[in-house]
This record gives sequence, structure tokens and C-alpha cells, in this order.
Amino acid sequence: MESMLELTGIYKSFGDNQVLRGIDLVVDKGEVVAVLGPSGSGKSTMLRCINHLETIDKGSIHIKGKALVEGGIYVDESQQQQVLSATGMVFQQFNLFPHMTVLENLIEAPIYVKGIAKEEAVNIAENLLNKVGLIEVKDRYPARLSGGQQQRVAIARALAMNPDIMLFDEPTSALDPELTGEVLKTMRELAAEHMTMIVVTHEMSFARDAASRVIFMAGGVIVEENVPEEFFNNPREDRTKAFLMRNN
Repeated sequence: MESMLELTGIYKSFGDNQVLRGIDLVVDKGEVVAVLGPSGSGKSTMLRCINHLETIDKGSIHIKGKALVEGGIYVDESQQQQVLSATGMVFQQFNLFPHMTVLENLIEAPIYVKGIAKEEAVNIAENLLNKVGLIEVKDRYPARLSGGQQQRVAIARALAMNPDIMLFDEPTSALDPELTGEVLKTMRELAAEHMTMIVVTHEMSFARDAASRVIFMAGGVIVEENVPEEFFNNPREDRTKAFLMRNN
């Protein structure tokens, strides 16, 4: 299998608070990795380190075989941009530009970052809006959309940059339960198309049904990982068992 992401010995502290304590993780092409764990376990920080929204203190990150950071030392900025262009990220908050329509939100980065012609960018954007079931709202502003619609637009916007790896940081945590389903449906469809995904989530049903591997983090380390069936039915570690009893 082609490795899309390799984290080796990742350490990260905020002041005296050590949030990541030696994370090792390899994600292969087409894998959907669900990351579970209690609040404060380092899940979101790990994602933000992958996307260089946070810098690591120690360790190495390779994306599609290219170093972003090697032995704690980052490659130069132009190389960083090139390596990071393989990733797309969807956050808890939708982060759409409020002064732009849905369509404008999608075409902004492809045109100005990737240099794609406007006509082509619009074509890509409309196809993605069709994919997430929102072509009919393309001329609306974000304030006129439900939270679930905004999050699906955010997913489409990340996909418009044609990433190889999608990172999701608790994408449904800001949504009402009835809106969560429509976002998870979009994510399940991506998983079925073998998009490489790392999903920090508290949605056990998504981890059970759509993930190819489930990781449980606590205290800044990966405590346990397994295929979903084994992870949920036969957890090995006491911390995993306690977490699942509380959250299942």
C-alpha cells in the first residue's frame, strides 16, 4: 500500500502542558482512520500538527513521502506549501467567508492559490456542490444556510483544492443532532470512494461503519488501534473499555 501520511515520534507542548507524547501513525492511501478519545487527549492537536496549524517540538511528518518536518526541523516555506497542498481540512466551525456566496467560497482558493481559470473553477465547484446535494444554494450567502448545509459547503470547499488527504476535526460537534446525519452522509460517501481520511469524531456510528481503522487516544498517546469490529467488540486496554462504556 502507498503510505499517504507518516507521523514519527511527535511531541507537542503548550507551555508546561505536554499534549502529544510520542505519536507514531502511518495512514495508507484510501484508509479512513477514525480518532476517538476523551476531551484533552491531543486528537485535535495531532490534526493541527499534520496541517501545520501548530508546530511540533520533536519528531517527523511525511505527507505522500515528502518531509514537512524531519527530526523537528521544518523544510523551507515553499516546500511546506507544496507538501501541505496534499491535505484539506474541515473544522468544527465552518469558517466560510460570510461576505461571499457559496459558489464564491468554493472558487476563491482554486483561482488565487492554484491559478485555475475561473470557468474551470466554477465547473469544479458546481460538480462538488452537486455531490454534497447543495447546488440549489450556490448563490446564497452562508448566513442563509443551516449549520449542516454550511458544513457540507465547507467539505466541498476543501475538496475543491483536490486534496489527497482529508482531515476532519469534530466536523459535527457544532451541529444539532438532526443536522449531523446529512454531514455524516457526505463523509460516508467520501469514505466509500476511498478518499484518504483522518476523522477526529465522537460519532461512534461513523467510526463503526465507515472507518477502516479506529484509533483511541488518551493523555497524548495512542492507547489502542484496530479494525472497527475488533476495536468495539474486543477492546484490549482498560482505558479503551472505560471510554466505550461511557460513550456507546
